[in-house]
Amino acid sequence: MLKICIVTRKMVLGGVERTLLSFLAALKEVRDDIHIDLCLQQEGGDLYDLIPDWVCIRRMYSVTKDQALYHPLQALRKLMICARLRIAHKPYAVQCWISSAIYSPLPEEYDIAISYHAPNTVPVFFVIDKIRAPQKILWLHGTMEENDGKNQVLFHYHEKFDQVVCVSKTVYDSFIKLHPAMAERTLVRYNLIDDNIIRHMAREGKKFLKERFPIILTIGRLSYQKGLDLAVEACARIVQEGYKFKWYVCGEGDQRINLEEKIKAKCLEDVFILLGNQLNPYGYLATCDLYVQPSRFEGYCTATVEAKVLGKPVITTEVSGAREQFGENETGWIVPISSTALAKQISWCLDHMEEAEKIGAKQIWEGLPLEQHFGFLWENLQ
Repeated sequence: MLKICIVTRKMVLGGVERTLLSFLAALKEVRDDIHIDLCLQQEGGDLYDLIPDWVCIRRMYSVTKDQALYHPLQALRKLMICARLRIAHKPYAVQCWISSAIYSPLPEEYDIAISYHAPNTVPVFFVIDKIRAPQKILWLHGTMEENDGKNQVLFHYHEKFDQVVCVSKTVYDSFIKLHPAMAERTLVRYNLIDDNIIRHMAREGKKFLKERFPIILTIGRLSYQKGLDLAVEACARIVQEGYKFKWYVCGEGDQRINLEEKIKAKCLEDVFILLGNQLNPYGYLATCDLYVQPSRFEGYCTATVEAKVLGKPVITTEVSGAREQFGENETGWIVPISSTALAKQISWCLDHMEEAEKIGAKQIWEGLPLEQHFGFLWENLQ
């Protein structure tokens, strides 16, 4: 029996978490003799109930107030760590490193331990310091430039991993630039997408009613990273030019209030519409006319791949992985990260919807055979 522990933060409604569900299903499809523990920093999240029942869910453990009397040294250590975090402002990666010391090691030993998240989060440190396994893998969902990769603490921990998996060539190049000696143990594996499940969910999900005007869709957290403020500015520019359309956003996040204020200030309440979190956004995706991804940075955007699966014309900003997904003006459009560039390309598509639809129809999604995708995981195990 092959024992694997995968560590992530929380099963929120995000691209990394959606691909993790596909990752788990594909692993089970490739090997029956596998036991997977999914270790979460926090329980819950919109996708928590979608974790397969054959996956054993673990939680990073730290002593609670009720247990302090029975574990006084651990409780004191936790108080000191929390105080240290409050007193001095530290870079995010350092905060995660300090926070990881709160948690107790997992008692089991595994064949493989995987940190499945961004390169600067608690799981990176937890896998190295708190799990016993002969093979430890860093699964990178972002570039070093955008995730404090030059931080010396983070740099030191990255070098401790036996293998590094990058979700795009851009992420790979970014990592190897800082870690040239790790080139032989670093490889690229694009995020897994189950196109059959996406098409099935598209048939089952809520759909847009056909309107007189084109429908634009964006899927993503309402966060600075996803660039929805740029989308609102682009929307205002296009409306001023006289175009008629609706722009919907599936997602939730800490920028909702700011976005609502911006939408109201630009009188876009009837044009730019926030739908909130949608556990199944694929019916909307299947019935939109144009998909737009206005992100400031990505590792390898999941939503744009899902739009490809459903044959949608896609406009994306110049983020990591974009040029690996789309041939410029052949299977999509890649624009600079600015509201002006977004508005210009959206306006062109609205003027040439038939041509845009033909470009969307050219989309092809192809991944590696699963045996090849995962084979490296166990090829070096005894």
